Amino acid sequence: KCKYAIWSSDMTYLALLSKHDVVLCNKQLDPLCTIHENVRVKSGVWDDRNVFIYTTSNHIKYSLLNGDYGIIRTLDCPLYLTKVQESQIFCLDRSCKPCVLDVDVTEYRFKWALVNRKYENVMQVIRNSKFIGQSIISYLQQKGFPEVALYFVNDDRTRFALALECGNLTAAMESARALNETECWKQLGDVALIQGNHQVLEMCYKRCKNFEKLTFLYLITGNMEKLRIMMRTADARNDISAHFHAALLLGDVEERIRILNESNNKPLACLTAKCHGYETDADFESDLDSVLDDCVYLKPPAPVQHLNENWPLLVVSNGFFDNV
Repeated sequence: KCKYAIWSSDMTYLALLSKHDVVLCNKQLDPLCTIHENVRVKSGVWDDRNVFIYTTSNHIKYSLLNGDYGIIRTLDCPLYLTKVQESQIFCLDRSCKPCVLDVDVTEYRFKWALVNRKYENVMQVIRNSKFIGQSIISYLQQKGFPEVALYFVNDDRTRFALALECGNLTAAMESARALNETECWKQLGDVALIQGNHQVLEMCYKRCKNFEKLTFLYLITGNMEKLRIMMRTADARNDISAHFHAALLLGDVEERIRILNESNNKPLACLTAKCHGYETDADFESDLDSVLDDCVYLKPPAPVQHLNENWPLLVVSNGFFDNV
């Protein structure tokens, strides 16, 4: 049951007030949002930005057209609003005595500027106020503005999460270095892989000591020199499986024979040597008669091109907050 209908100054929006509800509509009376209050709604007015300011029995509140709402201040007694101008609210008390309240409108003006993408106003609020807290950061994340929150967050863990969310590898790398945790490097590597940034991915795999994935990365980017280094590193770590795997990828038959011999796999070493035309141990020569004479040495093909650059991305213009 509607008790009051309040039009905005430009007659573009309408607020309908009932006992416990506020409904904001456009001029075609299509509802934009509905706010339910547990206490009585007393009055309301529109400000010059088409933000609806209303009072309940114990609060002055605001509501944006998208449904975001919050508390501006608490009240000792109910007030009835007549006008909002900048940071001043003109109202009447129950005895019809006029009064003027100075209130902090930073929060709702910040949200209004953000929703309407008035980034100059957003920056002005950030620079001139100290209201930014965890709740505002959460709000920015929920509304899809992690790059805005990233601008003024100092905590490395929060910055890292925000940087990953908006795909800012540079900022994420700075925070990952400060935190220096394996899980952070893993998460950064996942995002770098999605973006095709194999240089950052290589660094992440090194920090995590993920030698298996690092070996495969060198293989698909055609970096045979570093792949050979990985083979020597596996030998130094006494990791026989990784050592043999790298030798297979490199097509290094002599190294494979040596690995098999040193790991007490003499028959396999002789079979490998026989198949690839190398000398075999005389003790196992009779056991290799069943090896076909037409065996073919399957050597991995040489890479056509060594990938030095990262995967090309679409060129996009810097956002507003990239230039501040």
